[in-house]
Amino acid sequence: MYLLDTNVISELTKPLPSAAVLNWFATTPAQQIYISSVTLCEIEFGLALMSAGKRRDALLASTSELLREDFEGRCLNLDANCATAYGQVAAAQQQNGRACSTEDAMIAAIALTHKYTLVTRNTKDFEGVASLRLLNPWVVLSEHKT
Repeated sequence: MYLLDTNVISELTKPLPSAAVLNWFATTPAQQIYISSVTLCEIEFGLALMSAGKRRDALLASTSELLREDFEGRCLNLDANCATAYGQVAAAQQQNGRACSTEDAMIAAIALTHKYTLVTRNTKDFEGVASLRLLNPWVVLSEHKT
């Protein structure tokens, strides 16, 4: 099972998304791919910051369609179990001198709690998080199947 980082969703809403990312999606069963409520928050925040106009309208429409059609029923929330994992991830990253945003620590905690592989372009942001499996669909080949 896979949990998508926000940068993967952002890539899918681009006019010309990465062929490697599109290939990963085409070869991974949809029922194995999840998003998190944290990612939804980050997306909504980014859209709210955009100036009104055609670009924002197009992104709102494509993001809404993507989330509604492709991830209906597959959004994981930050719950009490994840909160414990979050505290451990955030503290360990800080103690090890690794910068980790609150959002990244929350997404990592959700992935760890559910034992999902985190799919992200920014693997360096999650280096050192114990037991967290990472996959970068920008560079992955067919070996990601389990």
